[in-house]
Amino acid sequence: MTNWLSNKWNLIGIYALCSSLIGIILYEQLTFTQLVFVYVLIGVMALTIWVMGVGRGMYLSTVMRREIDGFLDIFEGKNDNKKK
Repeated sequence: MTNWLSNKWNLIGIYALCSSLIGIILYEQLTFTQLVFVYVLIGVMALTIWVMGVGRGMYLSTVMRREIDGFLDIFEGKNDNKKK
């Protein structure tokens, strides 16, 4: 399940499906202009969340750089050579 949720195209598909379902549900209640406005707001919200996630990831990778490098050394087996 984790691999499936990590795939970019699967997430885009889920987003498109949810957006379509929101449009179908709201189609009878809103005019076309209002529906387009709702879609624009949903898009702005998604873009904001994406930018916040990228920013947080960049911040955490900068703060934890030493730990990440140590983990990668262990993962690649480079740390075994230093112990001998």
